[in-house]
Amino acid sequence: MKLKNIILDTDIGPDCDDVAAIALLNVYADMGYCNILGIGHCTSNPYGAGAIDATCAYYGRPDIQIGTYAKEGFLSESKFMVYNRDMTMTLPNRYRESQPENVVSMYRRILSEQPDQSVEFIAIGPLNNLSDLLDSTADQFSDLSGIELVKRKVTRLVSMAGIFQPASEENAERLREFTTQPIEEYVEYNVRCDVPAAQNVATNWPTPKEYLGFEAGLLKTCGPLQQHPDDNHPIKLSYKLYTKDGSRFSWDPLTVEYAIVPNCQHYKKSVSGSVRFDEQGRTVWTPDEQGADHYIMWNQPSDVIATDINVLLMSM
Repeated sequence: MKLKNIILDTDIGPDCDDVAAIALLNVYADMGYCNILGIGHCTSNPYGAGAIDATCAYYGRPDIQIGTYAKEGFLSESKFMVYNRDMTMTLPNRYRESQPENVVSMYRRILSEQPDQSVEFIAIGPLNNLSDLLDSTADQFSDLSGIELVKRKVTRLVSMAGIFQPASEENAERLREFTTQPIEEYVEYNVRCDVPAAQNVATNWPTPKEYLGFEAGLLKTCGPLQQHPDDNHPIKLSYKLYTKDGSRFSWDPLTVEYAIVPNCQHYKKSVSGSVRFDEQGRTVWTPDEQGADHYIMWNQPSDVIATDINVLLMSM
């Protein structure tokens, strides 16, 4: 089995499922599925980097490469600090009083150091960092433009973004519970936060792209982690602060599981096509045999997927 070289981009703060996703990424690295090259934080929240670092440190990776968004005012309100502030101020990490390097600079450096066609990106937040990477120009790390660098070094992007037609009646029924809008009119959160960035990535990212949409994350996980004996377990702590019962919908951990686990039977891919986002951020899916995009669907009942993830997280 070929080890996957992974860069993860996360908004850790607006929702707590990013913590479970980062935990899973570390677990999969321990299992020999992947090598974590770096993790980027895509908001201006001062506690994002600390929460990322604290989670990785808990799993034995206190020196993981972390970069953060350079601009101010993006998803940095106090309502996005429900758990990441507490994690940063109470759990061991490097970023209580400082911030890590600029994330685009980190991405360019990491990519320049890797063999061609050897890196996969996973995005579980708004796509501003990836858009900025595409728009970047030559620097001390590479003479290539952002698009050229990604094309040379990256093989795939798996992104939690958009909304798509559910593959099962179970998923379709659950989607109807949470939105009265037709799929064609719904604007998914990660896209809504920065529509131009989502458009740029959808149009110009030069590798195959696979999307886990809003509908595919509508199953709850991590409730059993409230029974974990360690009160400093990052999932236990963050989910306790963010949720009422310790469980949460699973957009981000499912995206990571799909991206990392070889031939995971929990999911299946759509036919080939193209994904675009219109000026309002609505998802436009066009089937196309020559298209480089796919979206991800459940291949098993939601309780099977949830149980498997919960058991894995509780065991590590």
